Parts: sequence; structure tokens; C-alpha cells
Amino acid sequence: MELKLKLYRYEPQSGQESYQSVSVPYEEGMTFLSALQKVKEEIDPTLSFRAFCRAGICGTCAVLIDGFPKLACREQVLPYVLSGKEVVIEPLDKFKVIKDLVAEGDEVIKRMKELKLWVKEREKNIPIEPKLARELEKSADCILCFACHSYCPQVLEKEYAGPLLFAKIYRLFKDPRDAMGSERLGEALATNLYHCLSCNKCNNACPKEVEPATLIRELMLSPEGVS
Repeated sequence: MELKLKLYRYEPQSGQESYQSVSVPYEEGMTFLSALQKVKEEIDPTLSFRAFCRAGICGTCAVLIDGFPKLACREQVLPYVLSGKEVVIEPLDKFKVIKDLVAEGDEVIKRMKELKLWVKEREKNIPIEPKLARELEKSADCILCFACHSYCPQVLEKEYAGPLLFAKIYRLFKDPRDAMGSERLGEALATNLYHCLSCNKCNNACPKEVEPATLIRELMLSPEGVS
């Protein structure tokens, strides 16, 4: 059995875009990441893609597989092999492409820094109840793979923060250890929280089941945010 791939290729020096069709012999347990590695090692060493942990933790290997954002290291190829169809692999949508399957997420990281999306410590340490800790776990599970951002149609609006950043804001807004408190909701409102389309595409795309759309709706329904 073989995995048929149609790989997006982009050469930054010339600006040339193209697609390359290749076939990779199937091996038991093969993921799309291992297939891409096989292409690079045995077929075309010029292919560029990102990978690091190979365990679905770092998020760097996210790509579009037949138009849907997936972690290449977690997605098994067997169902696609059995279908016999050619699988299109492309870089994440809505990001600048550096080369081939490598997309640049610097703009999202820049906005994270602008919004200071990390815990601003209080002078006094505040313990949190186990129940609240469990509630915060979901939003804290984000691995910055950018899958939700890539699949969200509303991020084409420049001022809209996007599901990834709103999930981060939710986590800080709900965390009593964060000194900014309700100011976090102000950040969400200032970055067009209510422009969310509630299409749930980000929920479907998130490989860690953070469910950004659900968290966005909870921010909308916060007493401080309802007018």
C-alpha cells in the first residue's frame, strides 16, 4: 500500500508556487509527519516543514491536510491510504508562508506580547480551589499550534484578536492570581470579542480540545461584559 501525497511547494526567492505529487510506501503506525520525513530523506531533501516533539505537545508540525488543520505527528495516514485518494498537504492558512509547509506565526505572538497575555502576579500569593483549577485547565492546554487561528474565518478582520488569543484572555480573566482581573475582559472587548461568528470552526480544529469558541461565549456572558 502507498500513501499518495500532493505537497504544496513555495520557493521564497522566486516567489514560485507549485504542487508536487509523491508516493510513500505505507508502514504500520505511519503518521503524516513520518511520511513527510520519509519524503525528505528518500525522495526530495529540499522539502521544508516544521517538527519538534513528535508527540502532539509542541504544536509546531501543524499543517493543512485536505484543507483541515491537523498536527502531522498525530494524524495517522492509514484511513487516507485505504481511500486510495491523493492527499493535499499545505501550510496553515492565513499566515505568511516562509517556505513549502512552513508558516510564520510571528504576528500572533506579537499580539500576545502587546496584550501581555501572561499572569501578572499579585503582591500576595492567592491559592485557587481545585474546582477552579480544573476549569482553567482547558484554556491552559493551548499549545500555540495556530490551528484554530488558521481555520477561523473572522481573523481576516485585522482588529479581531482570534480564538487563540481569546482563549488566553479567558484563562487570565478567570484566574484570581492575575492582578489585572476584570481588565482582561476590557482587552477582549477592545479586540472585537463580539465579532465572533460562533461558527465553532475553532472548536473543531483544536487538537487539544481547548474549545476556544466555548470560552469566547463564556467571556461574552460574563456579567462585566454584558451591557
